[in-house]
Amino acid sequence: MITEYTDSTEFLRLIEDKKIRVAAIKKHLSHQGIILTATNTSCFANDVYTIMFGGQEIEHITHMITSDSNYEKSILVNAQISDSSEDVDILDYFSDRLNILRSSPFPPYSVQQPIKSNNMVTINLAYTRTLPGKNKLIQDETRYIKIIIHKQNSSTVSIDIRQPSSLDTQRSIAFLQKLIDEGEDSLIQLHHININLLSSKNKVQFFDDISAHSFANWRLKTVTGITVKQSEYQDEEAESEIDDDDTTGTLAGISKAVLNGSGLRSNEFVQKSLEQGYYISSMKYRYICTQESGEFIVSISSKDQNLRVDIEKSYSEEDGKLFVLPFPKEQQNEIIRSFQQTANQLYNRLLEEQKKSNQDK
Repeated sequence: MITEYTDSTEFLRLIEDKKIRVAAIKKHLSHQGIILTATNTSCFANDVYTIMFGGQEIEHITHMITSDSNYEKSILVNAQISDSSEDVDILDYFSDRLNILRSSPFPPYSVQQPIKSNNMVTINLAYTRTLPGKNKLIQDETRYIKIIIHKQNSSTVSIDIRQPSSLDTQRSIAFLQKLIDEGEDSLIQLHHININLLSSKNKVQFFDDISAHSFANWRLKTVTGITVKQSEYQDEEAESEIDDDDTTGTLAGISKAVLNGSGLRSNEFVQKSLEQGYYISSMKYRYICTQESGEFIVSISSKDQNLRVDIEKSYSEEDGKLFVLPFPKEQQNEIIRSFQQTANQLYNRLLEEQKKSNQDK
């Protein structure tokens, strides 16, 4: 919360020193109905610093400088309450368990008061991580994790874990396990979205279905990266990464094939990989924003039995050119949630079809 007046010359200096992007300020001002046409940073800074901003606007701009310098990384886990507990609301259960944990010492985590609203519970965690080999002054790093429990129905939730990096994954899962663990009397079961449970064919179908999904605010431009792995039944496991920067040799045409709409399976390299027992384990998709200028790359993958949805990079437009700039957290959150929901639905559908197919055999 901003409690001090910010002098306009400080704002001017921030823009001139490029601590905050011109495009970010333009986007913020456009939402207020203010359109500035300055074509260079110096002119823009002189035009904008005379505008009187309120406390909330300065706070928003501060967030654009600090928290928006990073991209959102997430894990999605489902949880379900047992059939024998039909009279227990799953969100109330999580809230009660959180209050029990907070009332007793629970190292190494510091758990803030959970916030319950609009069919969801938000939990903020903090813990201290010791960095080996660092100077004593900076060897202890405080890391923050945000867990959002979204209610699907009275017995099912999806758990959205936001974290600074994949280093926090095991910590997050361990906390969830502690949260629901009541020994033999536990009412909640975690259901990991594990792509490895799908057949090789359905793993390919899963990523293809995401490519084919129609989003309201974004349109697929191309696939910028793909990871293929050899199936577990093979004697040796191999992995290779394909990026759109690699345009020579056997990897030529990967981006072009997807861009033209012919799909992953029509590519010669991918076809040969699948024929040799490989499957797709992750993909990076580049989307164009249809409601405003900008693009972003989102990565869908499965690691340690959990579905990961990460924003890899985002681009905003300035003077007709795209440059790298993290989207505001609200926009990143919208992207993450939409792709989580889509991936969750597609995974559950394919898994159910696969189980039904196995039963019919």
